[in-house]
Amino acid sequence: MNTSKRNEIFLLSAVFLFWFSNYTYPSFLTTYVTNTLGAAKTLAGMIVGSYGLTQMILRIPLGIVSDMLKKRKMFVMIGFGLSIVSACGLTLVALIAGRENVPHGLAYAVLIFRGMSGMMAATWVNFSVLYASSYQGDQVVKAMSRIIVPQFGSQVVAMLLGAQLAGSVGEVWAFVLALAAGVIGLIVMAQVQEQPPEGEPMTLRGFLEVARNRQVLSGTALATIYQLVVWATVQGFVQNWARDVIGVTTGQLGYLSVAYLLPCTILSHFSGTVLASKLGRKPVLVLGFCAMAGACLLYPQTRSLAGLIAVQILMGSGVGLIMPLTMADAIETVPNEKRGAAMGIYQAIYGLGMFLGPVIGGFVIERTSGVVQGYIANFYVATGIAVFGGLLALLLTGRKKLFKKI
Repeated sequence: MNTSKRNEIFLLSAVFLFWFSNYTYPSFLTTYVTNTLGAAKTLAGMIVGSYGLTQMILRIPLGIVSDMLKKRKMFVMIGFGLSIVSACGLTLVALIAGRENVPHGLAYAVLIFRGMSGMMAATWVNFSVLYASSYQGDQVVKAMSRIIVPQFGSQVVAMLLGAQLAGSVGEVWAFVLALAAGVIGLIVMAQVQEQPPEGEPMTLRGFLEVARNRQVLSGTALATIYQLVVWATVQGFVQNWARDVIGVTTGQLGYLSVAYLLPCTILSHFSGTVLASKLGRKPVLVLGFCAMAGACLLYPQTRSLAGLIAVQILMGSGVGLIMPLTMADAIETVPNEKRGAAMGIYQAIYGLGMFLGPVIGGFVIERTSGVVQGYIANFYVATGIAVFGGLLALLLTGRKKLFKKI
């Protein structure tokens, strides 16, 4: 096995463990903090949103500094370290919550440690650029489709295992599983060899050039919109709808996560490698947003686990079509030595969507008369946002035909 192939195996394995360590518990996090720790819906939304907020704050600086230092691996190693600390903290909170008298305000500790996991996820800027550093031009979108497979594949396995552990032996073991993945990931990442990018280090002028790049901005705008929808629904309050309205158990929440992530993983692979080359990128983006809007519209109609799983599949399909194309837009036309800044801009701004999605959702739910009606109102707001994303994607298509001839 040659060195480059070996290095890619280590990289993709580290990608799997990177996201695995962060996704053993999101499938039950909002119900855990509201039902077990007694957090209000707004605080629950803030806890979920803190994951996106810390990413939003850190990703641009991380991208710029890594471009200036011409180092990526170092930041990923720091990310794994943050994942370990976060999982340790959440494990400790779960152990304390298992006592007879749960301390008041324990949910605020979860807010801190979930925010720390967002700090870890912020180093995905450096990780994705490290992987894409060997690719140029049209190969970038294919590379982004490949890296998303272990990214989402790990989330499928992590959420399924984490939910099963939480439902059968307690939430604390899902946090312990995250801790173990972080430790192993740190060891695997240490084996990766890094090739520093050529060219001049990042300057203020270079950053401004990247920030004005039209393709970077369009990909970032569309990514922010789909993240708003995802974090107001799938990563936010779909699990509450499942528990409070349908009566889904904690263990079954993992199946909902798999139903979302599996089609997302599969279509992410084909979106950049097959569909975009045949249909054109913008039509694929429009189809993705249409699928997301349809899912949001259908969530309030679900009253069974099977129906909710079907809607989750539709939502995951939409996200799978969109994500690799917006990632490719963020770095495809940017020189390798400036890609950290480009990816930092992309991921930082879409982090705003990750933060605002659950916060807006929690606000809408609490301000609507009746909990069930609040959930429904949140889904309809998310529908409107997804429709706007589809219209924006259609607008960015320009005057070209919506579908190319196959």
